[in-house]
Amino acid sequence: MRTWITIFIVLSIGLLALLDNTINDAVSTAYTPPLEQFNNNTVSSASSTLENTMSTTSVVSTHYYDEAEATTSQENITTQTTHTHNSIDMITQNQGQVAEKQTLMAWIYPYQPACQALKEYSDGRKIDILKPEFFTINGGALLLLDDSKVRCNGYSPTFIESLKQHSISQFVTISSASAADMTVFLQQALAHDTSIETLVHFIVTNDVTGIELNFEDFGSWTDKNYTDFKLFVSRLGTALHAEDKQLMVVGPPIANAVEEKWFHWRYEDFISLPVDYMVVMGYDYQYDHGPSEPIAPLDWLRDVITWISARYPQSKLTIALPSYGYEGAYGTYQISILTHEQIKLRPGYHTAIRNSRSAEMTWQYGDSVYFYQDSTSLAKKRDLVTSMGIQSISIWHLGGNPWFE
Repeated sequence: MRTWITIFIVLSIGLLALLDNTINDAVSTAYTPPLEQFNNNTVSSASSTLENTMSTTSVVSTHYYDEAEATTSQENITTQTTHTHNSIDMITQNQGQVAEKQTLMAWIYPYQPACQALKEYSDGRKIDILKPEFFTINGGALLLLDDSKVRCNGYSPTFIESLKQHSISQFVTISSASAADMTVFLQQALAHDTSIETLVHFIVTNDVTGIELNFEDFGSWTDKNYTDFKLFVSRLGTALHAEDKQLMVVGPPIANAVEEKWFHWRYEDFISLPVDYMVVMGYDYQYDHGPSEPIAPLDWLRDVITWISARYPQSKLTIALPSYGYEGAYGTYQISILTHEQIKLRPGYHTAIRNSRSAEMTWQYGDSVYFYQDSTSLAKKRDLVTSMGIQSISIWHLGGNPWFE
């Protein structure tokens, strides 16, 4: 979900369901950070209620739900990406062989409607890397999302052990959906380095693989934001590597020179930085072009991979794919993100047909347009990624969404 530099974007802010309890004056007793870091405003004051707001940039939190539904508004843009490839018919990879070769990651969202995540990742499906969102940037401060602060999927030592039992590696996601919040956080972190020390201590203490930075709202970043972010990546990655831990970074989808101009972000700038995985968001096309458009058209996804592969080593690339759906008001930019469990309750669900450009399922009911994923669309996207030489994918997200057959 992107906020463009050149386009005035009107946000219709969707509030998440407010948490039942006010955050306590200290973070979870299960984890005690060093050097009074949680008392020095590295993690936001626990006396206020956590509020998560929807941003036009995603994720990974990245997608927000107001009781599982979030709405955004955006002006129509006229620049369209020209696609010259065929869609579904060009994908011929054997799905069984693909699944055996590929590194498969999945995000775990820390709120409703993703509370089925634990049940899903423990049902025998193959997931190499699990990525729980245990930290978020709230009001410019680092906030630990433990199990006393969120309804499900929050940090606890018990949850950590469960993740380890069902995956090879575990990366703790730190999310920021607001460039303004990120600005404050980076200024503080780079001035004092307490956030870096806190995060590295958390990873070492819990003996997990590493950290994923999912700082979005890419279209609203300034040149100073981008410079500070790269410096933070450098310092955090160096500190993690010193402890034999790893760093994963999430970046925006860029399919061509036109889309590249929307961002300060340049993938080639990260080649020399201590990044172990670069995750490219291969979704949210509907926010660029409006309802009635797929979440991830196959030709567009192919162009994203082609563009970025020419600028960053494929061996470090992971392509993020959607498992979610959306409801949009036809002729507007009003979009609500939905899980499959939610969207199948919408009127007209059983009339959905497959969209040839994306392999996604879609239907229209009155003025509402719907798109969602199923195992077929997931497989088509996965096979496209592998056919282009990328051996790592990440799925947004576990909890109420489909999976591969």
